[in-house]
Amino acid sequence: MVDVLSVARDFSPFPAGRKRSDGPFTGERFREDLLKPFLNGEKRVVLDFDGVEGLPSSFLEEIFGGLVRQGFSVELLRGLIDIRASDPELAMYPKMAWRFATEAEQLH
Repeated sequence: MVDVLSVARDFSPFPAGRKRSDGPFTGERFREDLLKPFLNGEKRVVLDFDGVEGLPSSFLEEIFGGLVRQGFSVELLRGLIDIRASDPELAMYPKMAWRFATEAEQLH
């Protein structure tokens, strides 16, 4: 069975910011406190974007670019994370997340 991690339900419908110092619902906090425990256990997870009011690029880049900067390859991440956004208004965010990971890998 694959676990589902809902950004809106398990974190906040209003995520924003990059670093913990930016506020309570930042990309760094989401990555370190919620997402990485799955990845460190090499456990597949569905990352569900439905229900959020938007996903700022700083939030997404800190999660996905940050994972790559910490040593996770894009190939490994794609094998462990299935990003879902069934809401048409959120459809761009999975592609954006993978773009940030790929760009970080090219720079790393």
